[in-house]
Amino acid sequence: MSHPNIIISEQDLNRLETMLEHQPQLTSTMEHLENELARAEVVQPKDIPANVVTMNAKVLITVAPSTEPTEIVLVYPHDFKGEKGQVNVIAPIGAAILGLAEGQEIEWPQPDGQIMKVKIDKVLYQPEREGIYL
Repeated sequence: MSHPNIIISEQDLNRLETMLEHQPQLTSTMEHLENELARAEVVQPKDIPANVVTMNAKVLITVAPSTEPTEIVLVYPHDFKGEKGQVNVIAPIGAAILGLAEGQEIEWPQPDGQIMKVKIDKVLYQPEREGIYL
């Protein structure tokens, strides 16, 4: 499985670690997310590169074997309302893309044992890039 470099803001890291600590039981995806957080380069929110997927970012991704990009918004579990395009960070695709930069790809295990390959085509919106550090 490929493990591209990932960059996460200190704020996202703290929120995600707190969220994971309060789960009664971790799914395999949550465990993979924990591993990703542990290996991530952590920076201040103002220092996140503009082309990196952060929480609440709107992103164009391509999931193999499809060649058609899909627009998604990466959200925390408490913000997930099931709206079109929303992806929960504790869902396999959400956990996979956090911290990736445009052009990067990752192979990510799915609950059924299959490997999903996701590519970041474009970060359309990133709160940190807009000076929003909520």
